[in-house]
Order: sequence, then structure tokens, then C-alpha cells
Amino acid sequence: MKTIRMIAALIISGLLSLGFAWGRTQDAEQAKAAQEKAVQESEKAKLIYEQAKKAIALKDWTAAIEAFKKFESQYGKSNYYGESLYWLGYSLDKYAESMADFENQLEHKKEAIDRLNVLLEKLPANAWAQDAKLLRLQIAEKLAQSGLHDYARYITDAVTPALAGLEGLKGMEGLKGLEVLQELKEGVPLDKKKPLDPDLELKLVALDALLQMDKEKAFPILEKMLREEKRPELKEKALFVLSQSKDPKVVSILADLAVKDPTPKIRQMAVFWLGQRHDEESLAILIKSYDASEDEKVKENMMMAFGESKSPKAQAKLVDIAKTDKDIKARERAVFWLGQKRSDEILPVLLDIYDKTDNAAFKKQVIFSLQNKGSKAVQTMIELARKEKDLALKKYIVFWLGQSKSEEAMKYLKELIEK
Repeated sequence: MKTIRMIAALIISGLLSLGFAWGRTQDAEQAKAAQEKAVQESEKAKLIYEQAKKAIALKDWTAAIEAFKKFESQYGKSNYYGESLYWLGYSLDKYAESMADFENQLEHKKEAIDRLNVLLEKLPANAWAQDAKLLRLQIAEKLAQSGLHDYARYITDAVTPALAGLEGLKGMEGLKGLEVLQELKEGVPLDKKKPLDPDLELKLVALDALLQMDKEKAFPILEKMLREEKRPELKEKALFVLSQSKDPKVVSILADLAVKDPTPKIRQMAVFWLGQRHDEESLAILIKSYDASEDEKVKENMMMAFGESKSPKAQAKLVDIAKTDKDIKARERAVFWLGQKRSDEILPVLLDIYDKTDNAAFKKQVIFSLQNKGSKAVQTMIELARKEKDLALKKYIVFWLGQSKSEEAMKYLKELIEK
């Protein structure tokens, strides 16, 4: 009897084990099927996404919009979902720019902001969220300038948390509670290891937009940043934004930074942007500041500004540097920039400089600057080669004559060969 019960127990145990094994197999098969389906869906999503991106590369905005909208409706859980919303907003904005009808243009821009808002509301931590905020700001600026003033809130909302208490500044009534961040206030110790505010670019883009819409509000903020901010990274970005303004007040700020700012890069940037203004006031400041500056890099940037300027005053300053500067490297750079000038007056100036120096390296720079200045320069170089007693310099002149396509140069080279 015991034997029968034991056999029955073994049979039941075997059946149970078989049932459990079958159940595990079925679960595994279902999991595998689900995984395969997920992979297939992922591949489909990727295919549609790539098609949409190709449309962007081809600037086929209608195809891109259609593809990204299809992706949005079908693949809301895809890893590409956040990125696709950004590119949908981008495509809608670009399509709007291509439209002739103003009303349709505005409607598509508004829709672009709607799609970007979906990304920012659903996936605020997504890697594309910051790009979406920047794009939204740029679109909102255009909409606000077109008369849709409600969209200006995106600009003020981005500016407001960035700044704290600008007490005493005028024209700030429209921005309630606007203050400079505590970390930007004068006297707060700077932790060099502390990363720059991750929203800094967004805030400065907002300030740039505000500068275009209402400079009376934005200008004091940027000016305060540039005069009081201790971190070079922030000053560089603020300087770029302010430098784009045509307001005459910018010149005095740039001039002050070019000479007095403790950071070399800021001084160089200030000089560069002064040079880009191409007006007599900025040029006069640069000319005056050149002799006062002791920073070699800053002086290089000043000379570049003189070289790019069409003003006779800038050319005169370069001639003065080339002839009288105590630093031979500065004189060489001045000669280089004189060589970039197309003025007929430059050739005799360069010859005069050549004749009055004994420095071989400096003479080589003059020779280099003479090339590509037309037939008169070629003839002059031939004359220099004929009378030059320094063999190394003579070889240098001959080399550059050989690079020209002048018949006169070829005749002289032939003359040398046949001697």
C-alpha cells in the first residue's frame, strides 16, 4: 500500500514539474515575442525618424513636417520622441519662413511653438529641452515683433529668473522683480570649479531678443553684467550680445573693456568688436588705445582692425607703427597689413621702409607684402633684386618673382639663368 502511494506521489510530482516547465516555456516564448515586437516597432520608428531627418537635410519642409507628425502620433514612447518634437518645431518654423502669405507664416510659427511646448512639458529633462527653449525664444521674438505681443512672455520669462535686483535702473517697470543672480553680485567669492549656469545661453538669447524689442530695458542689464561680472565666460557671452547693438553707448563700454578689463580675452574681444563697427569714433579710440596698451595680443587685434579699415587714418597709423614702433614684431605685422591694402600709395611707403632698415627678417616681410601688387611692384622687386647685396635676400626676392605670372619677372629670371 505504501508502495502504491509512493508511486502516485511520484507521478503527481512529475506532472506538476511538467506543468511548471510548460508554463515557464510559454512565459519565455511570450517574452521573446514581445521583445521581437518591440524591436520591430523600434526599427519602424527609427526608419520614419531617419526619413524625416533626410527631408530636413534636403530642406523639404512639407515632407519633414508630415513625417515628424506621423512619428509623434505613433511613437510617443520612442527614445527619439523628444528629439522628433524639436525637429518638428524646427521644420514648421523653416516652412513658415518660406511662405509668402504673412498670416500663414504666423500660424505655422505659432504651431512650431506649440510642438516645442509639448516637448518641454512632457519631457523637461530631455537632452533636446535646452535647444527647444532656445528655438522657442527665437520664434517668439519674431512673433512678438509681428504684433503678437502675448509671445513676448517667453522672452521675459527667460530673462526674469536670470537677474536679481537692479535697484535704481530706469525703464525696468515692465520686468517685475528683475534682479541679478546672487552669484553675480559684486563681492561674492567665485568658485572656479562651479559650472556656469546651464541656462546661461538661454538667458542671453532672451536678453538679445529683449535688446531688439526694447533696448531701454535690456541695455542696462548687459552693461551691468559687463562692468561688474567676475566670470570671463559670462562676460564673453554678454559682450557678444551687446556688441551686436548699434547703440552709440556701446562704443564707450567696449573702449573701457579694451583697455581696463583684467581678462586678456575680454580685452581682445572688445577690440575686435570695436573694429567691426567701422565708424570714425571707434577707430579713433583704437588708435588712441594702441600706444597705451601693453598687451601684445590686444595690439595685434588693433592692427587687424586698422588693416580692415578703409579709413586713411587707419592706414596712417599702420605706417607709423611700421616705421617707428620699438617692437620689431609689431613693425612686421604692420607691414603685413599694409600689404593687404590696395592703395597706390602703399608701394612707395613699403619701399621707403625697406631702404631704411637693416633687419633682414623685416626686409623679408616687406618683400612678401610687395607681391601681388601689380606690374609696378614686380618692376620694383626686380630693381631690388638687381641692387641687393645680401645673397639670402636676393634669393628670397627671386623666389617670389618666380611665383608671379608676370612676363617682366620671367624675362629677369631668364636673364639670371643666361648669365
